Amino acid sequence: MALAATDPRQRYDLFHLEHAAVRHAVPKRVNEFSAGRAAARCALSELGVPETEIPMDSDRSPIWPLGTRGSITHSSDICLAAVAWDSDIRLLGLDVEPDLPLGSDLVPMVCTDAERAWLDTHAMPNRYAKLIFSAKESVYKAQYPYSRTLFGFETLDVELDLARDRFSAIFREEIPGFPLGTKIAGRFLIGHGLIVTAVVEPI
Repeated sequence: MALAATDPRQRYDLFHLEHAAVRHAVPKRVNEFSAGRAAARCALSELGVPETEIPMDSDRSPIWPLGTRGSITHSSDICLAAVAWDSDIRLLGLDVEPDLPLGSDLVPMVCTDAERAWLDTHAMPNRYAKLIFSAKESVYKAQYPYSRTLFGFETLDVELDLARDRFSAIFREEIPGFPLGTKIAGRFLIGHGLIVTAVVEPI
């Protein structure tokens, strides 16, 4: 597996189909998109994959080079891309968020009853709610290439292990390829003003 970072405030060169995908986008979106593709190409190069186009599929997900899988995420300050060979990694999902509390109005939308009960036992509930949000984002990205299914935050229950910087997400309903009760493990890092969550499940 390989990881690379770029600056989403800068604009990077795009291939033809990539440029076409954002030809009507505002400059900020173009910068973020180009930074994501640049980070992905940098990470792919570490696997030995020649520089290549990474088009956008009809569902807006990246079309990765044959035999690889990846995940792209960005905040206002950094863009990250993780890539791996299909033969090595089954699930790969990455998310980055600013280390700021989740708005109180959003907590009921993001967090299940069980998660909110857990949050109520901690001194910084909205900060940990943001961590739960990020964990759900990384799990969603990891499962999507298999299920091709859109679902809401209520589909997952996240349990945080703050002592070990780990989390697990349990499916509360069946999704194609992920039966009810399926558990996906992940890790998180908090620092430098960022929350980063990742799911990396080997074959």
